[in-house]
Amino acid sequence: MDLGATICTPKRPRCMLCPVREDCSAILSGDPERFPVRLPKDDKPLRRGAAFVAERADGAILMRKRPEKGLLGGMTEVPTTGWTARIDGATTANAAPFSADWRRAGQIGHVFTHFALELEIFHARVNGDAPSGHFWSLAHEISGEALPTVMKKAIEAAIPGATKRPKGMQ
Repeated sequence: MDLGATICTPKRPRCMLCPVREDCSAILSGDPERFPVRLPKDDKPLRRGAAFVAERADGAILMRKRPEKGLLGGMTEVPTTGWTARIDGATTANAAPFSADWRRAGQIGHVFTHFALELEIFHARVNGDAPSGHFWSLAHEISGEALPTVMKKAIEAAIPGATKRPKGMQ
């Protein structure tokens, strides 16, 4: 029997139906609505990194597919550094995957189940072919990519409106 979901609820406890009411601390306290007491959540560890939004003249954005295993497995992302808890982690344009005129476009935050993430976002306009393991995604294709929310935030910080589906293409 699940007492916490059906009988011993915080707003309207049904103490008269409870099979353990004789030994219940909540009833003995005289204020059963104060129970159960929720413990404060631990702060999530903070990780940092950088994301690099490379944009071609036709508006295409450089993407790559994440490894199948692990966090966000198999999803699409813009190039990033590793996400580290170290304060001196790679979060500058010096950590970019290739040379370009990288300009800081802001910072985004995202919370995962077990950690919080801060990403410095860099944007550059580039020409040429996609590096090995990467591909170009045109603006009207981006909304169809398997982009996790954190990557949508990164792209939006660099190119506002880029992840929104154009009108008439819904």
